[in-house]
Amino acid sequence: MVEIKINGKTVQANEGETILEVATREGIYIPSLCHHEAVAATGACRMCVVEAGKAGRKKKIVTACTFPVSAGVEVETSNDRVKMNQKLVLELLMSRAPQAKILDEIACRLDLEVPRRFEMANADECILCGLCVRVCDEVVGANAITFNSRGADTKVGGPLMESPEDCIGCAACVYVCPTDCIKMTETAEARTIVKWDRVLPMKKCAECGWPFMPNFQALQFRKMTEVPKEFFSLCPDCRKH
Repeated sequence: MVEIKINGKTVQANEGETILEVATREGIYIPSLCHHEAVAATGACRMCVVEAGKAGRKKKIVTACTFPVSAGVEVETSNDRVKMNQKLVLELLMSRAPQAKILDEIACRLDLEVPRRFEMANADECILCGLCVRVCDEVVGANAITFNSRGADTKVGGPLMESPEDCIGCAACVYVCPTDCIKMTETAEARTIVKWDRVLPMKKCAECGWPFMPNFQALQFRKMTEVPKEFFSLCPDCRKH
């Protein structure tokens, strides 16, 4: 265990933990959009910026989700320098995703008035945090979606922005998206991941007939877990009987 200071308060931490992990445990709010415990941290959204460094040395602006703590580190999460950076990050994200309600919620919680000086011709709700891409790759193992193009034209989708044939319809991307821009619809016959234009037929329970997951998802999960084929012929409720 090591001692660090956050906003002047001395706290205990495990060496190697990130600032975000320690702050969250201590009940100190640091906004974050691209962080999820299931995947490696990248600091892509830049929303979790804080000021950190050793006592007596010049402190730097760093991303809390990627900065590992060590003995003597001092962190400021809401001083003027941090707030200036948070405001700029929010302003840039809002220009890319002006309809993303979570950005307004963060600005309100940080008590920041964020001007809307920038406009993008191809703005939507995606902030390019990459969380959906990482979950699809690192957790699901499908690696179906990626970043396409460069700069302001960057978009997330299947290769060349075509419907990704490797998408299994598990909806992990839908659930982790911080701005709720990846929509899903579902009927008894098919699940559609709207943003990827991917339509997958549903697998129905052999016992009760309930359509409980896409066929491609069942095949992928069976391959990943090496469970008997019969396991995915039944829905979760019927497996309990």
